[in-house]
Amino acid sequence: MRCLLLILACLPLAAHALDYQVELDAPLAFDSLLRQQLDLFTLQQDEALTAQDLDGIVAGTAAEVQALMETEGYFASEVSVQRDGMRVQLKLKPGQPVIISDVDVSLQGDVRQQPDFSRFLGKVMALWALPDGAVFRQEEWDASKKAALTPLLLDRFPLAQLRDSRVDIDPVTRRARLSLVVDSGPLIRFGELSIDGLSRYPERIVRGMAGFSPGTPYTQAAVVALQSALESDPHFTSVVVAPQWEARSGDRVPVNVKLSEQKRQKLEIGLNYGTGDGFGTRLAYEHYNLLQRGYTGSIAYDWKQSRQQLDLGLGFSRDGNGYSHSVNLQQRHVELNKTETDAVDAGLFRIRQRDNIEARMGLEYLIEREQIAAAQTRNNRALVLSYGWAKRAVDSTLRPSSGYLFEANVSGAGAALVSDTGFVRAFSRAAQYWSPSFMRGTWLTRLELGQVWAEDAQRVPASRLFKAGGVGSVRGYDYQSLGVVNADSGAVTGGRVLATATLEYQYPLTRDWRLAAFVDAGDAADTWRSWRVARSQGLGVRWLSPLAPLAFDVAYGARDQRWRWNLNLGLAF
Repeated sequence: MRCLLLILACLPLAAHALDYQVELDAPLAFDSLLRQQLDLFTLQQDEALTAQDLDGIVAGTAAEVQALMETEGYFASEVSVQRDGMRVQLKLKPGQPVIISDVDVSLQGDVRQQPDFSRFLGKVMALWALPDGAVFRQEEWDASKKAALTPLLLDRFPLAQLRDSRVDIDPVTRRARLSLVVDSGPLIRFGELSIDGLSRYPERIVRGMAGFSPGTPYTQAAVVALQSALESDPHFTSVVVAPQWEARSGDRVPVNVKLSEQKRQKLEIGLNYGTGDGFGTRLAYEHYNLLQRGYTGSIAYDWKQSRQQLDLGLGFSRDGNGYSHSVNLQQRHVELNKTETDAVDAGLFRIRQRDNIEARMGLEYLIEREQIAAAQTRNNRALVLSYGWAKRAVDSTLRPSSGYLFEANVSGAGAALVSDTGFVRAFSRAAQYWSPSFMRGTWLTRLELGQVWAEDAQRVPASRLFKAGGVGSVRGYDYQSLGVVNADSGAVTGGRVLATATLEYQYPLTRDWRLAAFVDAGDAADTWRSWRVARSQGLGVRWLSPLAPLAFDVAYGARDQRWRWNLNLGLAF
C-alpha cells in the first residue's frame, strides 16, 4: 500500500485552466473584435495561466483596448476594467470616431512626364480605401498606401517607393488629414532576354512568345504573360521567368528564362473506358519539332465498338500577342442509337489563351453522311465559321469548392456552293461551385442551352445539332439518347434546341472522398414546343485523385424507369 501511495504521489497532477469569467459591456459592433484580439479572452483557456498572470493581464487590458480602438478610428474611448475574484468586468464606451476631412496624394518622379499621368493618378484614387467622410481605420490606411504603389509597380515604374505618409488628427474636432507622397523613380525598360535550358528546340519558340523586346517599357503583365505562355506550351515541362534586378543597368532590366524541355517525340498506347461507348484503345504519336522550327505534329487513332476516330494535327507556337494557330483534320465513324454517321472535318483555328480565359476562332469544312435505321440517308456539307469563349475560375481544378466555369460558342454557315444550307448555331453552358460557410459540403449547379436556326434542319451537319443524356448531361439515360426520335424506327437524331440542368450536393467523407446526391433534367428536341423534360436523380461518389476528380454515379431515369451508372474524370466540363 505504501508503494502505491508513493507512486501516486509522484504522478504529475492534471493541469487545469484558471477558471475566470469575463463580463463584457460594449457595443455589439466591437464584440467580436475584442474577443478575438484581447489577451483577456484569447488566454482564457491557457492551462499555464496563473492568478498572478491574470493580475498582469487585467492591469494592461485598458491600454490594450485603447490601442485596438485607435486602429478602428476611435481615439477617445472610455475603458473600465475591474476584477472581483474570478470575475472580470470590462466596459467600453467608444465615443465618436475620427472622420477623414482631407486627402492629399502626390505622385512625384518620372511618372509626371508620362502622357497618361492622369490615368495613374486615377487608378490610385480608385483603389484608395479612405475617401473624405470615411471613418479612419489603420487597416484601410495601410491598404491605401499599398494601393498608391500598385499601379506604378506593375506598369513601367517597378522601383516606386513611398517618400512620405502622414496622418494628422485633431482630437477636439475628431478630424483627420491624410497626406501621401509617392516617388515613381525612373521609367524602367526591358533589357536582353536570356534563355537557359534549351537544347532540343529553337530559341524562336521562346522569343516569339515574348510580348516585349529590349527597350520596351517594363510591365509585370508582360512577364506573367510570357510565364503563362511557356507553361502551356507542349515543348516544356517547367518554366521560370524572372527579371534580373541585380543585373539592372541604368533603366534596363534583363529577363532570364529557365526551362526544362519535353522530349521531341511521344508515343501513347492505352486502354480507355466510357460509360457511353464502353472499352476502347488509343494509339497516338506526337512530334514537337517538325521542320526544325518547333511545329507540333500529332496523329491519333481511337477505337471503340461504336466509334472510331482518326485525328491529324499541326500546331504553331504562341506568338507575342498571345495567339497560337493549329490545323486539324478528323475522320470519324459513329454508330449510336440506330444512327450511323461518317464524317470528315478539316479546320483552321486561331486561339488566344490569357490567364484562365480562352478565345477560339475557327474555319471548318464538314462533310457528313448520316444513315438513320439503315434506311434514310442524309449527305450534308458546310463551311462553318465559329467563335468560342471559355473561362475557368475555380479555386482548384483538382478539389473544386468555389468558383465557376463558363463557355459560349457561336457558329454559322451560309447557303453557298460549299454549304448545303445556311444556319446559325448558339451554345452556352455554365457550372457553379459553392461551399457555404454555414454548412459542410459543396453545391454544384450546371446549366446548358443551345439552339440552331436553319433554313433546312435536315441539311445541317449532324455534329452541329444537339443530343443529350449521359455524363455531363442528364445522367440516368444512355449517352446521347435524348433527341429527336423517329416514330417508326426508334432512331435518335440531333435536334435544333437543347436545355439541361443539374443540382448536386457533395458531402465530404474524408479529404479525398465525397458523397454526392443529384438531380438532372433536360432534353434535346426539334423545337421548343416539342421539348419535354427528362428527369433523373441519383447518388454518387467523388474521388479527388491527384490527376482530376473521378466521379462514379448511379442514376434513375424517370422517362424509361431504368437505373444506369456513369463514370467520369474531370470537372463539370
